[in-house]
Amino acid sequence: MSAIKWLDEHLEEAIMVVLLALISCVMMAQIIARNVFNSMTWPEEFSRYCYIWSVFLSLGYTIKKGNMLKVGIVMDLLPTKIRRAIEIVANLIILVICVVFFRHAIAYTGKIHNMGQISPAMHLPMWIMYMATIVGFGLASIRAAQEIVKNIKNFNVRVETTLEATLKEAMEEVETPGDYIDDEHMNSGGDE
Repeated sequence: MSAIKWLDEHLEEAIMVVLLALISCVMMAQIIARNVFNSMTWPEEFSRYCYIWSVFLSLGYTIKKGNMLKVGIVMDLLPTKIRRAIEIVANLIILVICVVFFRHAIAYTGKIHNMGQISPAMHLPMWIMYMATIVGFGLASIRAAQEIVKNIKNFNVRVETTLEATLKEAMEEVETPGDYIDDEHMNSGGDE
């Protein structure tokens, strides 16, 4: 059960970290190869496709984190129930849009698959690249549905304001476990 919970909490960000690390490594290899050997043809295309995948994966991640476009300060001025109602309606709209896009992404990716189109430099089937739309809109739909359920369950629970959330996140960053600064060493001025 803990693996499912971990996937629910970290799936998108784990894949995005891997994709962005791959982009960095491949582009560094391209720079070295350009200066030492002849230029490779595939790194630019590979990086572009990794970036596209990370963009579509970020849809679900931003919904889960509550970072979709919104005016947080205005929402903070509203009473809890009205704010929850607005969030439910907004997530319903997002869910409908993502489901419609998901459906069209499946159809379009199927057409690309049937055409047998391949990428110019890496010679990979293009439907693999278009799968990013299916996975991205699918995960976004799931995350929007999760947010709707969460908002319904917590309808009467006070919502953390944007300022409170920002301060809490900043404090968590400052007080991370495993800090390598020894408090006693800092208090004594560094003399031992």
